[in-house]
Amino acid sequence: MGFLSVLIGAVAAFLFYITGHLALMILAIIVVFGNFWSWGVLRNEAQAAPNLIKWINLVFTAIGIVLLFIALTMYYDIK
Repeated sequence: MGFLSVLIGAVAAFLFYITGHLALMILAIIVVFGNFWSWGVLRNEAQAAPNLIKWINLVFTAIGIVLLFIALTMYYDIK
């Protein structure tokens, strides 16, 4: 997904910050760093990157999407 997965995690972290859920915000920040790191490895070493890095990117992206849905639910539940 490229940089989109990084943005998904960043939006989730921001929404958790707004709603005051700091533990989930820290988890979302870890997901952002994991996505950014794995995306950088895959971008710079596309042919030589091991499959483990691709799976790490996939897992962090899936966790980021779940966190984004949770963050959106919490954000709209407050208002």
